[in-house]
Amino acid sequence: MKESAKPDELDRLVVAALLANPRATNAQIGEAVSSSEATVSRRIARLRRDRTVLVVGALDSQISHRARTVFVRLRCTPGAGNDVAYPLAQWHEAGSVKLLTGSVDCVAELAYTSNEHLYRLMMKELPQLHGVVATFSNQVIRRFATPHSWNPGILPDEAVATLRASRRDRWHERPEPDEVAPMSTLDERLLAEMIVDGRIGWQELAARCGVTPSTARRRTEQLMERGILRMRAVVEPEVLNLTVNAFIWLSINPTKLSQAGERLARHRSVLMIAATTGDRNLCGEVAVANDSALYDFLSETIGNLPGLIHADVAVSLRTVKRAGMLTEPT
Repeated sequence: MKESAKPDELDRLVVAALLANPRATNAQIGEAVSSSEATVSRRIARLRRDRTVLVVGALDSQISHRARTVFVRLRCTPGAGNDVAYPLAQWHEAGSVKLLTGSVDCVAELAYTSNEHLYRLMMKELPQLHGVVATFSNQVIRRFATPHSWNPGILPDEAVATLRASRRDRWHERPEPDEVAPMSTLDERLLAEMIVDGRIGWQELAARCGVTPSTARRRTEQLMERGILRMRAVVEPEVLNLTVNAFIWLSINPTKLSQAGERLARHRSVLMIAATTGDRNLCGEVAVANDSALYDFLSETIGNLPGLIHADVAVSLRTVKRAGMLTEPT
């Protein structure tokens, strides 16, 4: 986010509305934030132009059976965090990369297509990054919440519910299907355009893909309803005055894992939470207003989780990559 584009209260409300429904019309957002359609249009244009918020489509790799996800924690030699994080962020497998303070120096979300692919990443390519001392991996086996459903609590619950009601994509998590119907060439083209611009209009999308607007809309909404195409507003929590972004790695008694994951998924400080394999079986990302709020979250929410055995927390220092997009260095 550029220094000249400091968001005000209306900006934050507009961003919150985009989180609730990334493709909501300007009129729908205006109603949710008690502002005019024209004002909302100008605000969204500026916020997107300044990259304060990005609206994108995302291929759900797990629902489409195209890839799996693993969280990788990296411990680096002193001062080598940047030397590891920035080259890692260039990998096409890396969906997100952050520099942390705590027991590890860097965390990344990587997509892999096979065990052989994961083997190459973990055993060959990661150790070759200069400065890596140790790696820890946690493969995602169940998602309880993702940023597609994040509600930071800025808008009234009624407004969020109204905006979500008009979404065609699946903002909540659901079990993966056993089989997935193949996508056509047109589906692939529509998906590629939506990934670049999640608020593209049906007319323009149709023109780019060489079909009628009704066909573009019908086929795109089918991808959304199947859970393959998911819409997302990408924003750093700091924009919403949530200045402390942290990662949590928890050990939970397996008999209580679902209960703990579902409880955290309902918490407004949680951007993402997933059950994983490895040394920790519940991993997630949280955003809170300040250190005091982080203390309250850890003591009251994490501390009271059913089956809690161990908790490790690391605070984010810098986002290098989020939602597959590199951030501008500050």
